[in-house]
Amino acid sequence: MITGLLSEQKNIPCTIKVSDKFEVIFSTVVPCTAGIMREWDRQLLEERAIARAGGVYTHDEPALITLNKKTKDSYEVVDLYVFYNDFGWCPVIKDREYAVPNQFWDSDEEDPDYIPKK
Repeated sequence: MITGLLSEQKNIPCTIKVSDKFEVIFSTVVPCTAGIMREWDRQLLEERAIARAGGVYTHDEPALITLNKKTKDSYEVVDLYVFYNDFGWCPVIKDREYAVPNQFWDSDEEDPDYIPKK
Protein backbone atom coordinates (compact mmCIF):
# COMPACT_ATOMS: atom_id res chain seq x y z
CA MET A 1 0.00 0.00 0.00
CA ILE A 2 2.57 2.62 1.06
CA THR A 3 5.30 3.68 -1.31
CA GLY A 4 8.78 4.90 -0.43
CA LEU A 5 9.40 6.09 3.10
CA LEU A 6 5.85 7.34 3.59
CA SER A 7 5.13 4.89 6.41
CA GLU A 8 7.99 6.46 8.39
CA GLN A 9 6.39 9.93 8.26
CA LYS A 10 4.06 11.47 10.83
CA ASN A 11 0.81 13.25 10.01
CA ILE A 12 0.54 12.08 6.41
CA PRO A 13 -2.10 14.07 4.47
CA CYS A 14 -4.95 11.85 3.31
CA THR A 15 -8.70 11.70 2.81
CA ILE A 16 -10.96 9.31 4.66
CA LYS A 17 -13.95 7.89 2.79
CA VAL A 18 -16.37 5.81 4.83
CA SER A 19 -19.31 3.84 3.45
CA ASP A 20 -19.68 0.16 4.33
CA LYS A 21 -15.87 0.17 4.28
CA PHE A 22 -13.31 2.65 5.61
CA GLU A 23 -10.94 3.85 2.89
CA VAL A 24 -7.84 6.00 3.37
CA ILE A 25 -6.75 7.79 0.19
CA PHE A 26 -3.21 9.17 -0.13
CA SER A 27 -3.60 11.57 -3.06
CA THR A 28 -0.29 13.37 -2.41
CA VAL A 29 1.58 10.13 -3.17
CA VAL A 30 2.64 9.32 -6.74
CA PRO A 31 1.02 7.12 -7.79
CA CYS A 32 -2.13 7.84 -5.76
CA THR A 33 -2.38 5.13 -3.11
CA ALA A 34 -5.28 3.83 -1.03
CA GLY A 35 -5.79 1.46 1.85
CA ILE A 36 -8.72 -0.17 3.62
CA MET A 37 -9.09 0.00 7.40
CA ARG A 38 -9.91 -3.56 8.48
CA GLU A 39 -10.67 -3.20 12.19
CA TRP A 40 -12.84 -0.20 12.99
CA ASP A 41 -16.04 0.55 14.86
CA ARG A 42 -18.64 2.80 13.20
CA GLN A 43 -20.15 3.97 16.49
CA LEU A 44 -16.75 4.92 17.93
CA LEU A 45 -15.86 6.69 14.67
CA GLU A 46 -19.11 8.67 14.61
CA GLU A 47 -18.59 9.82 18.21
CA ARG A 48 -15.33 11.43 17.03
CA ALA A 49 -16.01 12.37 13.39
CA ILE A 50 -19.20 14.01 12.11
CA ALA A 51 -21.19 12.01 9.58
CA ARG A 52 -22.46 13.96 6.57
CA ALA A 53 -25.89 13.61 5.00
CA GLY A 54 -26.46 12.06 1.59
CA GLY A 55 -24.17 10.49 -0.95
CA VAL A 56 -22.25 7.25 -1.00
CA TYR A 57 -19.98 8.17 1.92
CA THR A 58 -20.99 9.09 5.48
CA HIS A 59 -17.52 10.58 5.87
CA ASP A 60 -15.42 12.10 3.06
CA GLU A 61 -12.99 14.35 4.90
CA PRO A 62 -9.40 15.61 4.80
CA ALA A 63 -7.29 13.93 7.46
CA LEU A 64 -3.80 13.41 8.86
CA ILE A 65 -2.65 9.88 9.66
CA THR A 66 0.44 8.35 11.25
CA LEU A 67 1.04 4.65 10.56
CA ASN A 68 3.22 1.90 11.97
CA LYS A 69 4.18 -0.93 9.59
CA LYS A 70 3.14 -4.31 11.03
CA THR A 71 3.74 -6.66 8.08
CA LYS A 72 4.56 -6.29 4.38
CA ASP A 73 0.95 -5.38 3.60
CA SER A 74 -0.55 -4.18 6.89
CA TYR A 75 -0.22 -1.06 9.00
CA GLU A 76 -1.41 0.02 12.42
CA VAL A 77 -2.99 3.45 12.80
CA VAL A 78 -1.03 5.36 15.44
CA ASP A 79 -2.84 8.71 15.04
CA LEU A 80 -5.75 9.91 12.91
CA TYR A 81 -7.09 13.47 12.85
CA VAL A 82 -10.02 14.65 10.72
CA PHE A 83 -10.47 18.30 9.71
CA TYR A 84 -13.74 20.27 9.87
CA ASN A 85 -14.08 23.96 9.01
CA ASP A 86 -16.10 24.64 12.17
CA PHE A 87 -13.97 22.62 14.61
CA GLY A 88 -10.45 22.34 13.18
CA TRP A 89 -8.47 19.11 13.60
CA CYS A 90 -10.45 16.53 15.60
CA PRO A 91 -8.65 13.48 16.99
CA VAL A 92 -10.18 10.13 16.08
CA ILE A 93 -7.25 7.90 17.09
CA LYS A 94 -4.41 8.95 19.40
CA ASP A 95 -1.58 6.65 20.41
CA ARG A 96 -3.27 3.63 18.77
CA GLU A 97 -6.55 4.06 20.71
CA TYR A 98 -9.79 5.87 19.95
CA ALA A 99 -9.43 9.42 21.26
CA VAL A 100 -11.72 11.05 23.81
CA PRO A 101 -14.78 12.22 21.82
CA ASN A 102 -15.21 15.94 21.16
CA GLN A 103 -18.49 17.62 22.00
CA PHE A 104 -19.23 19.23 18.66
CA TRP A 105 -22.38 21.11 19.69
CA ASP A 106 -24.09 22.07 22.91
CA SER A 107 -26.64 19.48 23.90
CA ASP A 108 -30.25 20.20 24.80
CA GLU A 109 -30.29 16.95 26.80
CA GLU A 110 -28.32 18.73 29.53
CA ASP A 111 -30.38 21.93 29.44
CA PRO A 112 -34.12 21.78 28.65
CA ASP A 113 -34.13 25.57 28.04
CA TYR A 114 -31.28 25.36 25.50
CA ILE A 115 -31.86 27.44 22.35
CA PRO A 116 -29.38 26.93 19.49
CA LYS A 117 -27.45 30.02 18.32
CA LYS A 118 -28.57 31.36 14.95
